[in-house]
Amino acid sequence: MFKYWLVLLLVSSTGLLAQDFSRLPDWAAQAAREAASENLPGDADAWVLLDRTEIAYTGSGEIRQRRFRLVRILGERGLKQGTFVIHGLGGKGNKVKKLKGWNLRPDGDLVKLDSDNVVTINDVSDAEYSTETLTGAVVERVVKGSYVAFESLEAIQNPIGPLAGASLLERIPIRRWELDVAKKEGWFTNLQTVEIRVERHHFLPWLTHVDSLGGAGLRVSNLPILPVDEGGHPPLLNVLPSVRVRFLDPDLPTSRMWGAWDDVARWNAALYAQPAPPVGVVDFQGRKGLEGLRLLWDWMGRSLTYKQVYLTPERGWIPEQAAEVGRKRYGDCKDLASFLLVEGRRLGFSTVPVLARIADGQIEEEGAPFPVFNHVITAIRLEASLGLPAEVGTPRGRFLLADPTDPFTPLGFLGVAHRGKRVMLCLPEGAQWVVVPDAAIQKDRMAVDLKGEAQGTALKATLAIQETGTYWGLRIAAHRGGTKAVRESLMGSHLDLPATARVEVIRMGDPLDTSRPFEVEVSLTHPEGFRRNGGEWELVAWGLPYPPALIQKAGAPRRYPVSSRATGELSYHATLTVGGKVRPVLPERKADTPFRAFEWKAEVEPAAGGTRLKLNLEHRYKPALFSFEERDKGLLAWKQDRNLIKALREDGLAFRMVSD
Repeated sequence: MFKYWLVLLLVSSTGLLAQDFSRLPDWAAQAAREAASENLPGDADAWVLLDRTEIAYTGSGEIRQRRFRLVRILGERGLKQGTFVIHGLGGKGNKVKKLKGWNLRPDGDLVKLDSDNVVTINDVSDAEYSTETLTGAVVERVVKGSYVAFESLEAIQNPIGPLAGASLLERIPIRRWELDVAKKEGWFTNLQTVEIRVERHHFLPWLTHVDSLGGAGLRVSNLPILPVDEGGHPPLLNVLPSVRVRFLDPDLPTSRMWGAWDDVARWNAALYAQPAPPVGVVDFQGRKGLEGLRLLWDWMGRSLTYKQVYLTPERGWIPEQAAEVGRKRYGDCKDLASFLLVEGRRLGFSTVPVLARIADGQIEEEGAPFPVFNHVITAIRLEASLGLPAEVGTPRGRFLLADPTDPFTPLGFLGVAHRGKRVMLCLPEGAQWVVVPDAAIQKDRMAVDLKGEAQGTALKATLAIQETGTYWGLRIAAHRGGTKAVRESLMGSHLDLPATARVEVIRMGDPLDTSRPFEVEVSLTHPEGFRRNGGEWELVAWGLPYPPALIQKAGAPRRYPVSSRATGELSYHATLTVGGKVRPVLPERKADTPFRAFEWKAEVEPAAGGTRLKLNLEHRYKPALFSFEERDKGLLAWKQDRNLIKALREDGLAFRMVSD
């Protein structure tokens, strides 16, 4: 009887005696057996026992990629591991040749992937036009204790060359991660001259021990999980471990160019230097030099629309002909760059494309050639300085950088997405790297002038805003949707307004006139804009900075570096009349933290029937970075900064009644 209950206990607690691993494919069965005697990871919903990728170059630019994945389900939230997803370029760029799945349940049943549960969805990118596909597969009846295995084979014809990349960490623990890279010759292919390059990025401090898998392959065991609920970190491209694979095929131009940045630059320079028919849609009115460039810039901003187009297998990095862009009046970054380069040549300038990465991460100096760019801008060669901030001097000459996708930034400046970035000028003779100078960045600034009065608890005011750059993005909103979009932006993101508030845009400037700040005047009514809270009265915080978000769970150790990329300057002035006699709780405060500097002053003076409040804030964000070694210091500084701004909003807008 004792043996019976012992067997029953083992079956119910581990499921091992009820699951025959030999029913899984050999690779999965072996991984399951190896992990069977190991302790389960604590507090995990699922455990990846094996994630293996095999990448083979077959010639003519094609990569065959096989994936093997085995996951043990440990909890309810791990059930989603019964889904397997493949992202592809679509068209001729990506084909799923094989996709199999198995679910070995704790009751011993084996459920195989049904073809009815494999779905391919087209156009899944956020771009306005995309051929990107998503193939999803779901095995049924996954439960706690299931072993879920997937095996896939893809044929990939990347339009920018036989390249591949892989990230390592997930939100669930991984027992073993493997990558094997090889060349696969056929009857009619000779790949002896093809070189394989595999580079590791940012393995430390995440992964301290890596085993060779033979050749160019590698194996990593017991990987940590991705940090959960940690905000305020640098772009993950420059933080998390990844592997990049390059096959350098001397017979394929889009392959051999990835051997050196100079070759990448020459290839791109040739794309944009091809003879193009004259566009003829811009009338330069006889203007040349800087005046001609300004006319061209203004025309493009008002006449051409930037539409993000995801990398497609048919076009790759090839831009549209400038004449076609002028005819259609829209294009992606490649197309608008092509148009500006061709029209710039009509003005007598020598022009070249520039590869950049905006927003999400930095192109690192030590990085080997790889398509880490996500944007194309332009460089205009200058014989002499035009006195513009976005000019850069190089050993190969002086150039003016310009981003034709940004009509909200004047010629001679770049938007904040380019701040501090390394960009590569693609010259016919090779690559010329430059760092975008600080002076080239159009500073985000906003001036707020608030005037009004409180009638009881209701606050009526006029808000006059002058925005330079994209501090609140009002210029962009106005261009896309007029006063309606500006009103929605103010109500939804920037002002503390309830649904019962009234907002009316009284007047608005031209969003495409970048020669001056964008002006908006708004009439506001808030039914509780001056409300009583205990023994104090509080003003609504129209226009003041919000406290930074929480970036860490209390008591959890910090794992990411701490970073803030916020920029911009605010000049806030408010003159408000309220009933009764009041004095400010916080008459003044001055602070300088790693993330901001500000000076606050609240003054009062008598007014008919009450008190006139005069509030002033000068505020400036400061970018900051605390490395892995400094992350605890950065976390403490973030908390202190957050508390400081909370106190500013709470105490700075609080007033106590004063008896006569």
